[in-house]
Amino acid sequence: MAIHESYYKKQFQAVTDFYKESEAPSQIAFIERAIPLKREDKILDLACGYGRHAIILADKGYSVVGYDQSPDYIEQASKAAGSANLDVTFKLADMRRLDVTDQFDVVLSMSSSLAFYADDVNADILRRIWRALTPGGSFFFDQANVFWAAQFFGAGGHKGSKKLDDGRVHHYETTFDPASCVLSRRSVLEDRNARTESGWDLRFYTLPELRTIMHRIGFTLAEAYGDYDGCSYAAQSMRLITIWRKTEQQN
Repeated sequence: MAIHESYYKKQFQAVTDFYKESEAPSQIAFIERAIPLKREDKILDLACGYGRHAIILADKGYSVVGYDQSPDYIEQASKAAGSANLDVTFKLADMRRLDVTDQFDVVLSMSSSLAFYADDVNADILRRIWRALTPGGSFFFDQANVFWAAQFFGAGGHKGSKKLDDGRVHHYETTFDPASCVLSRRSVLEDRNARTESGWDLRFYTLPELRTIMHRIGFTLAEAYGDYDGCSYAAQSMRLITIWRKTEQQN
């Protein structure tokens, strides 16, 4: 089991460092403009978490499917959609086994939620995304900017402890390896009775690396941004947001 598979559960949800819930509507508004979305588009929110983006899209009238490998998150997302009387399909699914062809007009990968694996596995996931898209379909890929991560976490990493609202204590350490461009988080949750450890390792890609990988697969780059405000991508940008189009033939 990859280490992050034990991290994205209810037990660690309070410390996952997702975007704030309040930011999701503006992020979706940006996606609508940047792709741009059409009302008839069928959208896959890949690694959808607990559904904050998929639910907003469904509320706007889009046809949305959310895939995630976390049973806890899929259960939470399904309950939230049901409570809002929204028609969203949430499916327990591992992106490494995504196996559909020409099914979605848009695939979303939000919040640095894709590259948890070795480079060959990450590339295979991207090939599966290509196959899942209809011809000319769009892949929205959001990850932290590797140059920002190197600057912010590279000088000795970042560690500390924080008491959570439920009384548990979260001990954490985040480090960046410049040789592999991998950002690693290790978290320990402590209460009176237990000490539980988990974390993740995320491979961040430079834009030239992504161009090489994606062009080999059969994607063309439509646009690159530095954040959800639509700013141009630069070395100091916190994020690297790219939009790719599926070409007719996979290379």
